Amino acid sequence: MDETVRRSAELFIAQAHDRNITTASLTLDDGTTVQLDRTLAELMQFVIRTLPSGAVNVQSVPSEMTSTTAASVLGISRPTLMKLVQDGLLPSHKVGAHHRFKHADVAILAEARRAARLDAFTRLRELDDSLEGAE
Repeated sequence: MDETVRRSAELFIAQAHDRNITTASLTLDDGTTVQLDRTLAELMQFVIRTLPSGAVNVQSVPSEMTSTTAASVLGISRPTLMKLVQDGLLPSHKVGAHHRFKHADVAILAEARRAARLDAFTRLRELDDSLEGAE
């Protein structure tokens, strides 16, 4: 990935903080402006937020996923995933003996985990700043 693209994504993330894109408009090469709906704007946000961490692969995703795929998307182990299901933090349904997960439910949990990490980091940074000021 081009370093300029990565830096642009980082700049956008810094400016947006924890706010979300709700609409977006694009200007085409002939000067025409096209308004994107919320779902496409959210996809753009996902791609932009993912860019600084490495390559982005955009592809269609089935509406349901297996436990192995869901765990991979969340960056956790299958046993941890199943604990989230048992604790009621991630809905699932069974197909035979196997759990299946709606893509949207996994995406919501992934975003919530990202936001929680960001919040924890922000609070840690604020604590560090306050401790430096006390010296």
